[in-house]
Amino acid sequence: MFRASLFILLSGIALAFPVSAPAYMGPTLGLGVIGTVIAVVALLLLSLFAFIFVPIRRMLKKTKQKSVNQDSDS
Repeated sequence: MFRASLFILLSGIALAFPVSAPAYMGPTLGLGVIGTVIAVVALLLLSLFAFIFVPIRRMLKKTKQKSVNQDSDS
């Protein structure tokens, strides 16, 4: 029982404070990470642009239609 408790305690301590392991990061992995970061940034910028631009475009379309209708009524 003491050994099991000691093992669990030491395992918990070892998992709580991980040590970084040196690993080889080749060019393929690096380019993949760079491409993913660029894609996520582009996604965020395009979604922000669409979130702002679409309501403005709808508003401009409605005002244009109103002005065309008023011009044809005159």
